[in-house]
Amino acid sequence: MKIDTILFSFFAMILFLSCEMIVTEVEGEDYYKGDQLAVIGYLSNYGAVVSVQKTTSPLGKNGGSTIVPDARVELLTSPGNNRITTFEKKSDHIFITPESFVPDTCIEYYVKVSVPGFDPVSSTPRKIIIAPQIERIKMEITERNFSVEDNTVYTLFGRPRSFWLTYYMENSDREIKNNRSNLLFRYKGGLYEYTDRVFKPYAMPHFYLDLGVGTGHFLEIPRVVVGRSYFLDQIVTNETIEYKDSTWQVIDRIDSVLVQSVVFSSGFIHFFEKMNEYLENRTDPFSILADKLPSNMSNNIGYFGGMFIFEREIALPGYKNATIDIEF
Repeated sequence: MKIDTILFSFFAMILFLSCEMIVTEVEGEDYYKGDQLAVIGYLSNYGAVVSVQKTTSPLGKNGGSTIVPDARVELLTSPGNNRITTFEKKSDHIFITPESFVPDTCIEYYVKVSVPGFDPVSSTPRKIIIAPQIERIKMEITERNFSVEDNTVYTLFGRPRSFWLTYYMENSDREIKNNRSNLLFRYKGGLYEYTDRVFKPYAMPHFYLDLGVGTGHFLEIPRVVVGRSYFLDQIVTNETIEYKDSTWQVIDRIDSVLVQSVVFSSGFIHFFEKMNEYLENRTDPFSILADKLPSNMSNNIGYFGGMFIFEREIALPGYKNATIDIEF
């Protein structure tokens, strides 16, 4: 019994010391050098988008909030440093050029961010990148018969149709090294996005792209770039009708689809690849040390990349079952 007591005391002491060491490590010196601006954005052929946040201490000593109040974001030309337009604030972090502004493919632009209490931050200048256009779109249309609680909905509004939409771009000269597909939809003049089989009003301009969705490059560059997407065509409206003593939410059909082929600049892809490495390393203590994130901002935090968005808008036909092949 005495030996057991001694061993228990010994292990209890080790556990206590281990806990003490861990506590000491967590509460040690904070090497954070103070809040700085973190700017990530892109220049596209339709406009520019910028996300402005501030860095936070890894120990949470500055509250952890990344919101920057009173930020002013400007787009300027180089050379000349002429202010072309001021970005509009769309959310706590997102700033977008006015939809009336269309960049010139021959001019170099850079962004400048000014926030009270911070040194101004600016990017290196860049031009719009150019990528090949969509040359062919194929749509496979199939009327569906999903199980519903009451088949009256099909009597009133018809069955939903599924669309497999595929686009093709010639790439024999290997110009396109990465590609991402994106679809937006129009209904009665409004712009919608399609998420979890539900159409939702799109609050951003058509050239806004959520960079959190991810990017990627081709491991083997194809001779023909192919983008493929799936959607159903029925939208639930805010209108109602009365039918057989019951109130029904009116279901209508989307008018058209805006097909977007998105190509990123090589530097932008490199930035996101290094960011992914960083995120993997900070969650795995056994990973190799990631390189410092590349940056073209004056404070070496963030990146202002390039993006080319090619669009084709296709009116949805009335066929129940068909395959449509459109060449441009």
